[in-house]
Amino acid sequence: MWAGRWTRHGRNDDCEISHDGRYRCLDSNFPCKSPWCSGSLGALESNGWVYSSHCSFKIFSQKPAWECLRNRWIFFWGDSNHVDSIRNLLHFVLGRPDIPAVPRRFDMNFTNPLNSSESVRITSIFNGHWNDTMNYEGLNSLSNKEYRDLLKRYFSEETVPDTMIMNSGLHDIKNRNVRTFAGSADYAARFWKEVLDSVKERNLRAPKLLYRTTVTTGGYARGLGFNPQKMEVYNDVVIDKFREYEILSGVIDDFDMTFPWHYDNRCNDGVHYGRAPAKARWRDGEIGHQYFVDLMLVHVILNALCAAR
Repeated sequence: MWAGRWTRHGRNDDCEISHDGRYRCLDSNFPCKSPWCSGSLGALESNGWVYSSHCSFKIFSQKPAWECLRNRWIFFWGDSNHVDSIRNLLHFVLGRPDIPAVPRRFDMNFTNPLNSSESVRITSIFNGHWNDTMNYEGLNSLSNKEYRDLLKRYFSEETVPDTMIMNSGLHDIKNRNVRTFAGSADYAARFWKEVLDSVKERNLRAPKLLYRTTVTTGGYARGLGFNPQKMEVYNDVVIDKFREYEILSGVIDDFDMTFPWHYDNRCNDGVHYGRAPAKARWRDGEIGHQYFVDLMLVHVILNALCAAR
């Protein structure tokens, strides 16, 4: 379980939003203090905040991030927060601001702009619905055979993903109680176990599976069908099921990471914490919004991916 706590090690009370919607409050080389982390705290654009759990936590710059990700294949399966996290990874860490957005469903190779010999393959499949233009099926999306076959194809190639990053919850509205959701979670765990076993049967190394817990919904969304209390329970149900089938490699606790920031909409639009920076009126009426919580998640994911390299 990758969980930690937020601490603050710098502050600029005169910081203002820039024309591109970003908050560059600290110098780009402002260091993170030991023992909390290593690297540039300014790179988080959080005005001094950092979420870490141990002294080996690293804030990545472009070069070491590419050294970790080169020639790898990362597979995402989950809600549209993954879309934001992938874009933020590309923009803020990998030096690819030329890619304005990524869709809910894609499979692409991204090249290091400083070294064309380095690339990473990223696949992201939305699980809110088997039709990626629709919503609110969640794990029940696996009831659609064409959708299941689509997922299986990515694990039937000559090579398979190195790591899978998954989540569910925000779109699991169809489940009216924990019992029915547990049934959907059990089906999902069995499905992915069969997929991973099929990889092993071909004498290939099965991907590591990291579960990224669903965000704490914020502000107005706290009273809706994906309220924090419900998401906390749903997270536990999925984790228990994946552990029961012995396919879980680790957990990144994004519920815990987002919880301190869920009381209003400064850092979220209700259900997303990583919307692209913009100098425009936000949901709470202010100009601009804070995006550092999801950028923090990006670095936590990188720490999880790069730990063994």
